[in-house]
Amino acid sequence: AAGEEADVLPHYIVIKRKSGGKKTHRRLFDKLHLRRPNEGALCLSALTPGLRKHGLKVARELQRERSVERVIECELRRREGLRFVVVTDDVYLTDRLVGCGVLVLSYNQLTNMF
Repeated sequence: AAGEEADVLPHYIVIKRKSGGKKTHRRLFDKLHLRRPNEGALCLSALTPGLRKHGLKVARELQRERSVERVIECELRRREGLRFVVVTDDVYLTDRLVGCGVLVLSYNQLTNMF
């Protein structure tokens, strides 16, 4: 259990919605605050065991969705230069901050942090 507490992942993932998608994707996109293409982003990180568990859950949900890979793009980013973590549900602020290299968490992710 002690090894499970260690934060050893040097990367985090930024997920963005790049196109329309199907109506079947709508519920998932609403939940992830990716309601419109090219607006907002979702960062999955393993800063804490709770965030790692939440990130895996989200990744599995995305994997289960049919043809979701056509409507999202994922970017792997290194954490070594990361200086800020911001918590917000504001889609436009998230988009701007992620563009500047900031790790952004939603309020839901904050509640799953520990």
